[in-house]
Amino acid sequence: MIDKVEVDLLKCIGCGTCWVSLPTAFRESPDYKAEVTGEVGDVILLRSAADSCPTLAITLFGGGGVVFPTDEVRAGRASSDWT
Repeated sequence: MIDKVEVDLLKCIGCGTCWVSLPTAFRESPDYKAEVTGEVGDVILLRSAADSCPTLAITLFGGGGVVFPTDEVRAGRASSDWT
């Protein structure tokens, strides 16, 4: 279960994948960055939207800790050729 969603505005590049894929949970802010709407919605879609963020600026919290991205996801993304 996801209790909270945060966007790291320093990491966010405003690509829009989150608000296009899940507009109930994210929207474009006036400064062209991702903004959380406050609605968690479908957990599978939320996880997919967070995973689609190229900079991993979206953090999902649940059960008292970080659900996504895990340390393994961060390490894998950092070592990939496309970042």
